Parts: sequence; C-alpha cells; structure tokens
Amino acid sequence: MKNRLLFLPALLLWFPLALAQAPTGSVSFTIDPSAFPVWNFTGAYQFSNQQIVGNEAVLPLSFPVSITHDLAGRLSGAGTTIVTLGQDVAAAHYVVEGTVSGGGNATRAAFTVTLAGSGLDLIAGAPRSYKISLAYNLRVDAGALAWVAPEHGAAVTGSAQISGVGGGIVVQGDDLTVAALPPGVDGGWSVNMDILALSRLGGTATVVIHSSAAPDRAAYLPGTLTLNANLAGTFKLGSSQILLTGLAESRPTTLQLTLVKSLANGETRLGRIAGKVLGQTVSWPPVAP
Repeated sequence: MKNRLLFLPALLLWFPLALAQAPTGSVSFTIDPSAFPVWNFTGAYQFSNQQIVGNEAVLPLSFPVSITHDLAGRLSGAGTTIVTLGQDVAAAHYVVEGTVSGGGNATRAAFTVTLAGSGLDLIAGAPRSYKISLAYNLRVDAGALAWVAPEHGAAVTGSAQISGVGGGIVVQGDDLTVAALPPGVDGGWSVNMDILALSRLGGTATVVIHSSAAPDRAAYLPGTLTLNANLAGTFKLGSSQILLTGLAESRPTTLQLTLVKSLANGETRLGRIAGKVLGQTVSWPPVAP
C-alpha cells in the first residue's frame, strides 16, 4: 500500500508530461491575412491615377506593366507596353526597378518605371519620341487589395519629355488608389512542416503564399508560390522553438516559430512567428511597445 501511494504522485506528474510530447509528423498553420498578410506582388498592373502637367496642358497618363517580385524582396520588370497619353496611344519599352519593405498591413513598395517611345507612333498629330520617368512610393491597402498613396507624400512623382512639344511633371490624380493587385494576391499564406522529433527537432517545411495566376492560366484561377525550407528546433516543457531556413533558391526565407502543445487536449497551436519572407518582416502577434 505504501509503495502504491508513493507511485501515485509520480503517475500524476507523468500524465501531463506525456500529453506535452514534442510535435511530430505533419503540422500546418494557415495565417489569417487580416491578422498578418504576406504579399507576393508578381503580376500584371494597370497604372492610371496620374497625369502629365505642362504649362498649357494636362494629359492623363496610363499604362500596364508586368512586375516580378523576387525572393529577396526586389521588384523588377522589362518589356513592351502601350501608353495612353491623353487621347493618343503609343508603344513604349518599359523598365521597372525597386524593392518591398515593411511587413503585414504596413508593407510598402518603392520602385521606378521608365517608359521610352521610339517615335513611330503619332502623338499630338505627328510621330514623336518620348521618355517618361516615374518614381512610386506606395503602401498596400489590404481591404481594397490595391497599391494606394502613402499617408504622407505623393504616390508618384516624375517627369515627361515629348519631342517637339516639350516636357512636364507627372503628378498623382485625385484617387488614392494607384493600381489594383493582380487577382489571387490577397496576402494569404500558410506554413506546412514535416517534423521528426528525436533529441532535437528536424525535418523540412514549405511556406505557401497566395499569388497571381501563372501566365498560361486564366486570371481568375488563383496561384501559389511555394518556398522550401529546412527545419531545426528544440522542445521543452510543451513548447517547441523551430527555425526554418530557406533551401536553394528559397534561401532568403527565414522564420522562427514557437509552437505550444495544450495539456488539455494535446493540440499544437502557433504561439509566435517572426522572420523574413519575400523581403517583408514577419512578426505575429505584434510585439507590445
């Protein structure tokens, strides 16, 4: 009887520890984009909320371009597009260069767009060459799913020069929205882990980000970008500390996760996630000031 009574406290101590075993196998978390989005800005955009202002005229300016968002957060693009200058349309070669910064609902994009026309198209009744240089400073509006003007300052500044008719400055229009995000780009993302638990945690993981449809798919069909990562970590008293580091071309990706296993039902929940994805700083839940 005495030995049984001594065994009972040990059994009661073992029971919650048994429930708090290290996570193993497939563990996935989908992050609510309304709480903390991650953006893949690759896709096609239509810029139209801008105008060229000269001494005697105001010309609405609009054009489409395609932008690539790389894994380090750089924005780039080059190709041929059609530029609308008031009532005239002309072909142009375009170049996009810039970066993404911030993160979540405070994600920003700063980039330049250069448009150059060769003079083969009619502008103001005659064949004219032109060059337009634009600098954008934008923030993401998660509700509108669009690039919009910053809280302070202009969304776009720049200059335009058209042969034979002179130049002007480029200014933002009245609408705060500068360009809608491509279909499928909504800030949604998830983390999927395959964990092996021994004396330490190891395994592999993928970070999947909602993206625009591939060029060979219909625009209404959403796409995804998958980043591959190595997984390493530790487990102690129901809490797992996990580090994800990008593999091969996904190398710029780094995430630190804290997983907590419930003593009540044994479920694993996400306690915290922080790091860098596509040039954006990830920090959820927000750190108290």
